Amino acid sequence: MGNYTNMNKFFYSVLFIMCLFATACSDDNNGNEPITPFSLDKTYYEVRLERGSTTIHVTNGSGDISLSIEDEKILNAKYQGGLYADDLRGVIYLYGLQKGSTTLTITDNVTKDVETVEVKVTDCYLAYVINDSNHPVLPAGTTLFLVNNQAQDYYLFDQDNIYNKPILKDNNYEFFITLDAGTGAAPAYYAIPNLRLYMHNPADTGTTTAEFYDFEIEMYGENASSSIVLQAIQNYLGVDWEELTGNALTKSPAPEDMTMIMTVPDTDYRIRGVLSTVSIPEHILE
Repeated sequence: MGNYTNMNKFFYSVLFIMCLFATACSDDNNGNEPITPFSLDKTYYEVRLERGSTTIHVTNGSGDISLSIEDEKILNAKYQGGLYADDLRGVIYLYGLQKGSTTLTITDNVTKDVETVEVKVTDCYLAYVINDSNHPVLPAGTTLFLVNNQAQDYYLFDQDNIYNKPILKDNNYEFFITLDAGTGAAPAYYAIPNLRLYMHNPADTGTTTAEFYDFEIEMYGENASSSIVLQAIQNYLGVDWEELTGNALTKSPAPEDMTMIMTVPDTDYRIRGVLSTVSIPEHILE
């Protein structure tokens, strides 16, 4: 019985030592396992001037990343590491400071791997994603991009083929105010925001003659646009509503979302969509 007990003690002692050895070897292998070089989705990015950011996902690598910008007057970039879900090691946030192109060099400080990407800062712009419409100029299933530049360019894309060429490209749009008189013995005048799109005939090159289409932005009533629509237009497109409205009053705001409804006065035309910061396809804007 004593010999059997001693054999058991010896057996378990050997087994314990073997487990320790195997664990140590496993730890050594994990410590020496090479780190997969980091990768990016692409090597070209665009970011809007002064509004929002564009993100670059850093996959694999050590997660210890440093950034170097060729021209810091054009671009600012910040890195957030510590992300380890599905091989994602971190995210780089790009902020446009000035129009132009520059390069961003991304270095893994552990593996010494380096990637360089081109970043273009474009004019700021705002998208209007049209979900429902009976208007021939702005049909349902299209997205209108209004660009905040001197020419006031605008583009219309088919939502199903947004990365193809735009179905319409033109310039010169404007926001303006019309006054709506209230009711009563001394009616107050309410400010109604409008969007005007100018359309030039491609055959008439070199002329400034254009037809235009006016759209009234519904800001009150049961099916009104969002109360933050005007703020988004002001922030992204630089429209000074206070200057346009003067002393006119505004209607009570609708619930907060990004829905914008436009109609054409004295017609049955009605357009319903959502203002969005969705990105315009690359290589469209200068």
